[in-house]
Amino acid sequence: MSMNRENEPELALSENELVPCGIFIDQEGDWYYRGSVMQRGDIVSHLCQHLRKDESSGRYIIQMDKQRCYLEVEDTPLVVTSVLREEAREKEGQERFYLSIKHLPTHEPLNPRTLWVGEGNVLYCKVTEDAIPARFLRPAYYQLAEFIEEDEEEHRFYLLLGKKRYYIG
Repeated sequence: MSMNRENEPELALSENELVPCGIFIDQEGDWYYRGSVMQRGDIVSHLCQHLRKDESSGRYIIQMDKQRCYLEVEDTPLVVTSVLREEAREKEGQERFYLSIKHLPTHEPLNPRTLWVGEGNVLYCKVTEDAIPARFLRPAYYQLAEFIEEDEEEHRFYLLLGKKRYYIG
């Protein structure tokens, strides 16, 4: 393995080897490199778009071509900052929700089947084609909570889209 001038491993390793990126993501979705906040939104956005989960190690990684490194993540690597509701259309007959993800340039469609509540009553879902978990920040949670109802018989909560109930797991 070759070393760079700061005695850290380079990222050009075999596909199975993982090295640390030196990046930490806090529970608010802020990115840090070696303890300093990453100020360049364009760089963080680019890294977010290359975020993956390494199935063999269970770690979150940044992968660009054959270069891979792993991140330290406090809770989830992505956070939901706001929720946008698209009204039902006559042809489709069902409303949709889109999520603004911190540092991503596009809105992600919410897959209501992926919603769950974690420790401390924090709401989560999966985004980027249901591959990466995302934590709802408080404002986004309150935006979606307007549409969450309780099934008193089942003692469970659900999101009603059209006429279909999506129970929150």
